[in-house]
Formats: sequence, structure tokens, C-alpha cells
Amino acid sequence: MKILLVTSRYPWPPRRGDQVRALQTLDFLADEHELTLLTPEPGPGQPPPPRAARSRVETYRLRRGLGTLAGLGRAVARGLPFQSGLFDQRDLGRRLRELAPGADLAILQLVRLATHLDDLGPLPLVVDLIDSLSLSFSRRAAVDRPVLRPALRLEAHRLARWERRLVERAAAVTLVSERDRRALAEGLPPELAARLSVVRLALGDHPPDDGAPGPGAPLRGAGETGPVLAMTGNLGYFVNADAVTWWLAEVWPALARARPDVRVVVAGDRPSAALRRTVAEAGAGARLLESPRDLRAVIAQATLALAPLRCGAGVPVKVLEAWATGVPVVATCWAAGGTTGLPGEDFRVVGERPDEWVDAILALLDSPAERRRLADSARRRLAADYSQSVVRRQWLDLVRGLSLGPTG
Repeated sequence: MKILLVTSRYPWPPRRGDQVRALQTLDFLADEHELTLLTPEPGPGQPPPPRAARSRVETYRLRRGLGTLAGLGRAVARGLPFQSGLFDQRDLGRRLRELAPGADLAILQLVRLATHLDDLGPLPLVVDLIDSLSLSFSRRAAVDRPVLRPALRLEAHRLARWERRLVERAAAVTLVSERDRRALAEGLPPELAARLSVVRLALGDHPPDDGAPGPGAPLRGAGETGPVLAMTGNLGYFVNADAVTWWLAEVWPALARARPDVRVVVAGDRPSAALRRTVAEAGAGARLLESPRDLRAVIAQATLALAPLRCGAGVPVKVLEAWATGVPVVATCWAAGGTTGLPGEDFRVVGERPDEWVDAILALLDSPAERRRLADSARRRLAADYSQSVVRRQWLDLVRGLSLGPTG
């Protein structure tokens, strides 16, 4: 089968979840199908597609500035989410109209490309939402600044409407998390909900780069021997920035008083000036590690990995990375709910009460045997549910089972 995969972000190097997802989809489906990737042209500093790529690569031009404003205007006029307006690209529409007639199936990645549905014509379609952005925005509206909440709720409403429209048009819709699938299915009639499937995100089998996690490595300073807690992720992403800010304000002061030898490391790309100040004001026990080469190498040096997420959607990759490195995780109910893990078996799950966090962390720091038990169970969970072989089979089974008549 000839499959056209359409993305809104150039996938090399794969630093974000949608980029990783695109390359995994290409790799897994190339075992049985002929793949073409339609993706934006590489930007400044981005490498060309690798010569060993298992797919044909076609590109389109991204218009910035006035072109983005025009796309936003068209989105508003059509009732589309602002997310889609940002990716309403005339050259993408032109390339889709050129390439669609030669394909048997298109895979459209993310709701942000909904504005280009008509450019595919009658071509059978799979939509890989990855996560439910309507769920993500509705959760964000509950924790973000009050002045932004009406706009966030409006965007969540528009996203939900267009997620439904994509389900109506597609032969199948994929998400990485059962929680997101259930949230989207709740608003659909049974015949549309049946089109939703979970195809998980695989975690690569490569070990962490233990040579040096990045600027300022290692995590402990000279003479420090106490435990280290790690919070990792894309720090320019609201979900992660909110989690770090909340945890440092609400949990860290009491924990630092109870265990003065504990250190906390916040690691990731794109921290804002406000987040830098937050970490600096948390005192000498808190440290920011900006743009490490390998986040897994950071986690591997930690005693515990923390996932204090209060919003977001999809699967929190930071949890999977901790599972892969054998570091036990303490997570909120919301972060844990994006995975297949079992509370008390694969991680310690707590609510958003600061005292729950302090008690859970102190208990684990005092029990090496419990930390080992959680880490061992989590590694088994990772192998059972998130391995390359498991997710490859999910993708191949999904495509084999499609009925490719026109839908919608």
C-alpha cells in the first residue's frame, strides 16, 4: 500500500513527541508499505533527511509572519481552532493536492492540520491525533491564570468540535493513551467511537548517554552525597513549566526542611526567564540544567524522578524515560493516568496535596528496597506495553484492519 504521512513539524532531529511519533510511524509501517513523508522544509540549523531514511521525503514551504496571520484569520472565520490557523499553509495544500491522487491512504498527524482536510479529496484517511488537545486545553484552563481561562475554554471547545469532525472523516483515529481515547469517545456515538484506537508511543531501546548529561554535569556538587530528585521535559511547554513552578512553591520548602541533604534538578530545553527565577529563588538545593544532551542521562543519575503534572494530555514521556533508566517515579494522578502503569506497582502516585508529596518522597528515600521494587516492576511494564515490537505490531494491525472506502 502507498501511504502518505503528513506532518506539521520537520522531524529531524527528533526532540519533541510529534517528531518522534512521525519517525516511528514511518519506520514501523515501512515493513509492509511504501511510505512518503510530506513535511515542512528543514529550517536553519536542521539537517537534511538522512540518506538511510526508509521513506520518500517531500517538503512544503512554511509561511511565517503575514502568512501566519492570514491563516489565523481564516481559522477564526471558519470556526477552526487557533492551533489549526497556525498551520494553514497554502503550499501544504498545493502539495497535498499533487500527492494525494498517487496514494492509497493518508495519515494526517495532529488536529492542527484539520484545515487541510479538503485538500486530500476522497483519499482514505487515518488521523493520528497523538493526544486529545481538547482535553489538554480544558485541563489547562483549570490551572492557568484566570485572565486566560475564557480563551483556553473557547479553544478547547473548538478543538473538541474539530476532533469530532476528523473522526467523522477518517477511517481510523489513533491516540497514544487510553485516557485520551476515553475522553474523546465520551462525546461520540458508538459508531464513531469505534473508529478510535490506541497506538502507543514506543520508547527507543538505546541506553542513556552517560558520558555527560549537559552543562554543569554531574548532578551532585563536590562533596554532596545526598539524594537527587529530577524533574525533566520541555520546559518551554506550559504543562511542564506549571508542574515545576507548582512543585517548587508548594512541596519543596517543606521537603528541604525535612531533608536538608536532598537536591532537586530541573532539566530541559527552553526555560523561560520566569522559570529560571523560580528555580534560583528556590535556594541552593535547587538547580536548573538547561538543554542537556540526553534527558535520560540526567534521570539515570537521580534517586527519584518526579512527574507533578496538573494538566496536559497523551503519555508523559518523562515517566517512560525514568522507567527505562531504572529510576522510581513519584507522579500525580493526572500524570500516571496517561500511562498503562499501576499505582503502587510501577510508580508511587499521589494527589496535589503538598504533604502527600513530602510523605511519599521521604518514605521512598528511606527504603532502597521499595525503590528497587518499583523500578523493577516499571521496567517490566515498559517492555510489555511500550517496546518497539509492541508498537510496530499495533501500527501494522491497524492498517491491515482498515476498510478503505470513503468515510464521512
